[in-house]
Amino acid sequence: MQRKRKSKGERRELSAAKTGALVRLLLAWFRQSARSLPWRRTRDPYAIWISEIMLQQTQVKTVIPYWRRWMRELPTVQSLAGARREKVLKLWEGLGYYTRANNLQRAARMIVDRHGGRFPEKYDDLVALPGIGRYTAGAVLSIAFNQPAPVLDGNVIRVLTRLFGIAENPREKKTGARLWGLAQTLVRQAATLSLFREPTCSHLNQALMELGATICTSRQPKCSLCPVRKHCIAFRENRVAELPNLNRQAALTERRFVAFVAESRGRFPVRRRPAGVVNAHRWEFPNVEVSLDHRNIRQLAERLFGARPRSLKPLLRVRHSITRYRITLEVFRADFSDGLPRTIQAGRWCSLNQLRSRAFPSAHGKILKNLAAEAERTSSDKPRPPTGQPHGLRPARLPVSPVDSAIAIGKERPRRCGRIVPR
Repeated sequence: MQRKRKSKGERRELSAAKTGALVRLLLAWFRQSARSLPWRRTRDPYAIWISEIMLQQTQVKTVIPYWRRWMRELPTVQSLAGARREKVLKLWEGLGYYTRANNLQRAARMIVDRHGGRFPEKYDDLVALPGIGRYTAGAVLSIAFNQPAPVLDGNVIRVLTRLFGIAENPREKKTGARLWGLAQTLVRQAATLSLFREPTCSHLNQALMELGATICTSRQPKCSLCPVRKHCIAFRENRVAELPNLNRQAALTERRFVAFVAESRGRFPVRRRPAGVVNAHRWEFPNVEVSLDHRNIRQLAERLFGARPRSLKPLLRVRHSITRYRITLEVFRADFSDGLPRTIQAGRWCSLNQLRSRAFPSAHGKILKNLAAEAERTSSDKPRPPTGQPHGLRPARLPVSPVDSAIAIGKERPRRCGRIVPR
């Protein structure tokens, strides 16, 4: 007997039924299994926006202390808009992709100027702000305002391609549009559910992201714990390891930089990176990019400082990555016996305490930590006075740790670094 073909309406009904089942399972799982994250305890769109920007290309465990410190120092969009740029960059120091911090402040100022300091609740208003694209707008609108706006990040892409057995590359335009459509269908279905006081759109999108982050991971997914595995095509067809089908990324390009630490009268030369480049407006130690096989380090120092160093000593070596580049930063202590005859372009001479208050890229921040540790060791090696002090004499001040110094600096604004080269 020939099976009767179902009509489009019947197929659409079946699809809606499956979608409803998926949404209910995801919401129930999220209620039981969601991680307790600080930004999930608020519906403040500003706080949620900050968390979403920080979480881009950064792990949750790294973001938590940064988010807490940021919200303590800059708790409102008005406080971010009016903050000194140096403070914003310092709060962001260590998170990388520093354009995000600059865009946050630019967007905050636009919110104050154009929206009276009230966070926008419309999609078009949000995507008009610097650094906010379709995903971030959808995340803020759904999580903060419970609007049926879709989200599609790496975690959600992984969940949807496996769940619906999508073999095409998600980076292709047609496949990307299909995934956005699926995300939209799911969150709209969530909006139709009437659950007691539950923000269903907010929880549905967070459930998709949470599932991708904790269960449906890129490596060693925990399919046995997945709440929707019975509906998952990739699981049923044993294709979980194959999806999503992403093209292999290009190999990293090796680059080499050499940096120098000079010192005169307790001050160190640093310079500020210009606008429009990677790590714009951050501070760094004088450095130069060289070929991978370059050997004449003394010549590099002479070219940078305009004087030939008496000695060069290796200080440390830092390996890190920026986008598609794998970078090696070799750092040397440069000793100039006759002083330095000229300043570094766009540079300042700063004490160690002044350096601690400035924002450095992570690689150069490691140089600063090395100098701070060296200063601590030197201070602790000095002989301490006897415990019993003669009457009328003040006891010697104990050495201050880099952590305590950083806290003190945060309370008291340090003096500006000097422009003049010490002799």
